[in-house]
Amino acid sequence: MPARLTPALLLLLRLGLFGGTEIPGRDFSGNWILDLAESNIRALPTAPGAILAIAQQDTAIHCTEAGATWTFRIDGTESKYQLRDSSMNSLTKWEGSALLINTLVSGPQHYAVMERWELSKDRTVLTVTRTIQRGSTEVEATLVYKNQERLAALPKAALPNAAQPAAPAGFVIQAGTKIPLGLLNSLNTKHSAEGDRVYLETVFPVTQDGRIVIPRGSYVAGTVTEVKRATHMKGKAELFLRFDSLTLPNGVTRDFHSRLDGSDTGDVDRQEGKIRGEGNKAGDAKTVGETAGAGAGIGGIAGAAAGHAGMGLGIGAAGGAAAGLAGVLLSHGPDLVLPKGTTFEMVLDRPLRYDPRELEVR
Repeated sequence: MPARLTPALLLLLRLGLFGGTEIPGRDFSGNWILDLAESNIRALPTAPGAILAIAQQDTAIHCTEAGATWTFRIDGTESKYQLRDSSMNSLTKWEGSALLINTLVSGPQHYAVMERWELSKDRTVLTVTRTIQRGSTEVEATLVYKNQERLAALPKAALPNAAQPAAPAGFVIQAGTKIPLGLLNSLNTKHSAEGDRVYLETVFPVTQDGRIVIPRGSYVAGTVTEVKRATHMKGKAELFLRFDSLTLPNGVTRDFHSRLDGSDTGDVDRQEGKIRGEGNKAGDAKTVGETAGAGAGIGGIAGAAAGHAGMGLGIGAAGGAAAGLAGVLLSHGPDLVLPKGTTFEMVLDRPLRYDPRELEVR
């Protein structure tokens, strides 16, 4: 006997929770013509093609542009494909009716591409916001495409407004906004390792148009991307941090890759997203001096016993200094310690958009 669909499961299917095309605004199928006048593509290393052809299925989006063809999976699995001489690895995620695409590119150049695809309300305009990240450098471009077939199908009364992208509804926290955070778990360069998770919470609310959009106590998750310990009488301990997501108290989550912009502890490199500890040159010099003094004392005693006190002092001092220097070179400098409660400042790498319903307390 075939399995029957329950009313609840039928509702989920109609809402599109198991596919990408059922929710209005999630179907990108069609031939899209790039509108250069409304686009901003100066930051892109290569100009996009004039036409983007999209064929969308329940679990995948097939794209063709300037003779190149590739496919995005929209069922939560990875997409691996080749574009010219570069290997691409993409992951997608729905944010309401917008599609977020994060792609790692490897080949002659290595970089990351973050895209947001969104249709206008009348589904005639596709806006692609593209951010390219190379190391600590980011550039952003906006591509605006129009679908002539959908425009032609609109009632004549709607044509004057059809060419304009619909203004996003709700609240937008702009890229570049700084958000203060408090550390929930301690970190240090002795025990922390690359890939360790970092947990923080917002310590001050973020408002938009007179309304609190990101309340105090919202959760931020991050990652330790690199750890360097101080060594050899120079250099400072360093931690590289990346912030990955923000979750409101009601559970609404946004993903991103934001960087560190400030801290109440250590020296922050805003371009690379790292925090440096303090050096210990004075302590190293003291160690060498103390060991040299001890060596001189021992050498003086030995020299006096042999009838050459002065020579014993010199030899002992030199030997003690060498021992002290060797000890310093073989030891680590002071570790960077970030206790629970350390405050940071995160700067957003992309706009965060919230529908008013997503801000309701649940």
